[in-house]
Amino acid sequence: MSNHRRFRISSFAVVAAVLACAVGGQKGPDLTMDQVMTPSELRETGVDSLKPAQRAALDAWLDRYTRTVARIVSKSVNSQPEPASPEPVRSSCSPAIESNIDGEFDGWDGETIFKLANGQIWQQAEYEYDYEYDYSPDVTIYAVAGGCRMKVQDVDDTILVKRIK
Repeated sequence: MSNHRRFRISSFAVVAAVLACAVGGQKGPDLTMDQVMTPSELRETGVDSLKPAQRAALDAWLDRYTRTVARIVSKSVNSQPEPASPEPVRSSCSPAIESNIDGEFDGWDGETIFKLANGQIWQQAEYEYDYEYDYSPDVTIYAVAGGCRMKVQDVDDTILVKRIK
């Protein structure tokens, strides 16, 4: 049985917070864990039992993280698309590749690199944040219209990836 925990902040929630702040004329997001987690999530994760100083530190981290994501999203939206450049290694994923993560798996956070037990190395190719923990989970990488997607055992979402080795 795998050790599996899940914490996800959706891109939509981050963008919505950024837009709300821009419209309201505030300096930036001022989020707390109470605003992004349900009461049951607060209990299940132990956040509700933190000491006030710990809770304040966690809320400050969430605010800094959100501001960083907002800056990245803002730069991405305002920048001109770069001309396509060839990848160092072809992103061939047809037929599907089945392997497992070589060691610990902590989800993905924007530019995560995944080393597989078969020696291949893949990198996240779309922005998404998803915290998961497992040790050496099975993965399947398969072709889709936009490239290659990776499915990790016991994780509901998939992620667009590109092969770098």
